[in-house]
Amino acid sequence: MGASVYVPKLKLGTVTNSYGFYSITLDADSIGLAFRFLGYKPVLKQVNLRKNVELNVSLVTLETGEVVVTGSKAKENVDKPQMGVIDVPITSVKELPAIFGEKDLFKVLQLLPGVQSGTEGSAGFYVRGGGADENLILLDEAVIYNPFHLAGFFSIFNGDAIKSVDLYKGGFPAQYGGRLSSIIDVTMKDGNDQTYHGEGGIGLIASRLTLEGPIVKNKASFMVSARRTYLDFLIKPFLPTGEQAAYYFYDINAKVNWQISDKDRVFLSGYYGADVLSFKISNPGDTTGAGITWGNKSATARWNHVFNPKLFANTSFIYNDYLSTISIPMNNANYDISSGIQDVGGKVDFDWYPTPLHHIKFGGTYTYQKYIPTLIEGQVGGTSFTNEQVKFVHTAAAYINDEYTYSEKLSFNIGLRSPFFDYRQTQYINIEPRFTVKYSLDKTTSLKAGYAMMYQNIHLLSNSGISLPTDLWIPSSDIVKPQQSQQVSAGIFKNFLNNSFETSAEVYYKRSTNLIEYAPGTDIFFNPNVDKSLYFGDGWAYGLELFIKKNEGKFTGWLGYTLSWADRQFAQLNNGNPYPATYDRRHDISLTGVYNFNKNWSFSSVFVYETGSSLTIPIGSYYVPTGGYQNFMQVQDYGPMNSYKMPPYNRLDIGIKYTKKHRKYEDEWRLDIYNVYSRRNPYFVTIDPNWKNPNSNITQAAAIQTSIFPIIPTVSYNFKF
Repeated sequence: MGASVYVPKLKLGTVTNSYGFYSITLDADSIGLAFRFLGYKPVLKQVNLRKNVELNVSLVTLETGEVVVTGSKAKENVDKPQMGVIDVPITSVKELPAIFGEKDLFKVLQLLPGVQSGTEGSAGFYVRGGGADENLILLDEAVIYNPFHLAGFFSIFNGDAIKSVDLYKGGFPAQYGGRLSSIIDVTMKDGNDQTYHGEGGIGLIASRLTLEGPIVKNKASFMVSARRTYLDFLIKPFLPTGEQAAYYFYDINAKVNWQISDKDRVFLSGYYGADVLSFKISNPGDTTGAGITWGNKSATARWNHVFNPKLFANTSFIYNDYLSTISIPMNNANYDISSGIQDVGGKVDFDWYPTPLHHIKFGGTYTYQKYIPTLIEGQVGGTSFTNEQVKFVHTAAAYINDEYTYSEKLSFNIGLRSPFFDYRQTQYINIEPRFTVKYSLDKTTSLKAGYAMMYQNIHLLSNSGISLPTDLWIPSSDIVKPQQSQQVSAGIFKNFLNNSFETSAEVYYKRSTNLIEYAPGTDIFFNPNVDKSLYFGDGWAYGLELFIKKNEGKFTGWLGYTLSWADRQFAQLNNGNPYPATYDRRHDISLTGVYNFNKNWSFSSVFVYETGSSLTIPIGSYYVPTGGYQNFMQVQDYGPMNSYKMPPYNRLDIGIKYTKKHRKYEDEWRLDIYNVYSRRNPYFVTIDPNWKNPNSNITQAAAIQTSIFPIIPTVSYNFKF
């Protein structure tokens, strides 16, 4: 997917779609074609065009050592009209240092301009001023509603099982919709249909193993990948006598790829993962315990069909399920309190290449959703009971998108999407226009501009800034209107030194309406009418993003800088005045680098600096009478919302890798050091009204910062065969 097919003589070409399919119409008897993909050897083919030709090309990874390639390299970042899109290199996920040695896709996303991290050490992120629920996360086309393990510190994506990742933060193509801020499109590996391969690793808190190979050579292949932590075993020796506690997470990815004929291919893929937290306290004659389990499962069945040399179709059937359950024992009763969301649906997408100047995508999707805000099951005195709140929703959408090349300098991407929503007697039908334009100043420089309108009919209610199993998803209703955003962006894209350096500068402005906050003190978990406890308001975000990336040579990496503002306004909050969003951060700098000394040794590093996030703290206190003689209650007097900033966040990570190739396998040892200079970054801030000043011994109110991650060195072992 995403490989370039280029005709040097005619200076035109195309890019393969998500399944490697391409089509190009040429008015010539014999022509030369160049096939390229980053990290693979280019392939040159001479083709005779007396009739339609079907040409499948296998690309081979670059060998270790020096490789000289003549001719100009692919430069889709300059040539394509699409903007606000970053193809996240999987090699970066595996090469860059990480906490506890666990390579994490989302922590690499946080290092890109326009993407801001959540709390210290977490894998959560915010894109161009949008909330966490405004990111649409897809795994082989299935929606993932909670993409985190360990309460947000790691994502569910195992890098060994991932083939590609695309981040869209603006200029959204019409085939995507349903969220306001970003699309993260993750594709699993298809499996090798030639030979058997495997890879895995043993880290400080988790181990993993991936296997792939042919079922029928050249026809069918498989891939299966599994990962599990052993935190439950590590903490057992440190627990007091009589106490039992366990926490672990696991995930499994699997995929089967079968080429039925030259025109038909079938894919079956699935994901299953969960977090399990439990504890028991044993006293003489009494044992009490509780637990929390949450996780995702998804399945996707896809059929690719080539109708003719110019028309390609993909039909998908998709199932996904997110469920969290809290188990609570109380005397003679046991309660299981669950919340989740289930999707069953399908979609069909067509790629049509009528001429070399047009690539038209069109299609539609339908999903039947089951929202479970609260499900209470249990037993009281031997009697079972169930109390379930369920909401059934129908969603659908139709779209069309045309990538049109007007000339060598000017090209467009024009799209239209129409989402449909139905819940009980409430229906919403909207129109979402999308438009981007590219104008080339020269062969290595282009100007781009774009506009996109997005609607969101699903909303997240959360009591925390991190991902917890108590977070609830609710649909739109007659009270809760769809959230809407309009984003305009523009930028300049420039490559240097034969495209070995990519640079870009983008500016954006995004306006959002019908955003949601809930009233202070609202019970969101057991409230069947939570719709009536919500506030609705507006938001706007704008900023500048700079990006410099070095693609080749012994040293590779990138520098990203974001200057941004994100504000909100609700009539019922902050006296109706605008206030900064919690994730409003003025400056965000990320610097990454990988240096390969030789075929055995490499060094990697990450440096991050961020302005502190916004928070609301008391500016004073007063006492009010509570009845009786000399009975008073202290009340905090809060200032304007989010008017204070936490201390700036900064961190340096380094990694050293030693790789050794053997006759039949390859292994590597890694030393990763997280937070090298042990910076005490803020995790959260609390107010202690009775803090004693150690210098004066005077009791006063003080803001107390809590930090959780000092310097953390990790040794891990990885292997391939």
